[in-house]
Amino acid sequence: MWQPGLAPLLLRAARPRAAGAAAAVSPLVARGQGRAASSGSGGWSNLSFTQKMIYSSALLNVCVIGFVWLKRQLKMSEKEAKEMEASKSFEADMDMGSWSESNQFRCFFAAQRYHMLGTASAEEEKSPEVQKMLEVMAQCREELYRKLPIETPAMRPLHTPPQ
Repeated sequence: MWQPGLAPLLLRAARPRAAGAAAAVSPLVARGQGRAASSGSGGWSNLSFTQKMIYSSALLNVCVIGFVWLKRQLKMSEKEAKEMEASKSFEADMDMGSWSESNQFRCFFAAQRYHMLGTASAEEEKSPEVQKMLEVMAQCREELYRKLPIETPAMRPLHTPPQ
């Protein structure tokens, strides 16, 4: 089938080339546009139903994948924000001077400070700061005793099977 847009391309291709000269390429061919662009026969309306379904399905798949990826990125950024908030609260709790009930590390820091004092007698433990440390450690001990069961597995006899 002859198309009128092909005549200039065929004439250029039929010309003899000089030896050593660079190959002359049609501007349409160089840009990746072939017969369809020069003849004007391309376009959505000329595609078959199957081709239209394939192209629209591919476009829909790209859109869905983009949406899912974006949603995942937003979810991960929210998760990172929550983790940053939790780490900031941990840093605030790690303040060694805070003996409040809400500080989850108060038992650790009280015991650490008491150990660093290295007291050898009761006279060295009379300052108000040391008394406060001792009170906090007594509260921590009571909290631990409340969490422990009355009979631990180590207290059970060896010869009875577990219940």
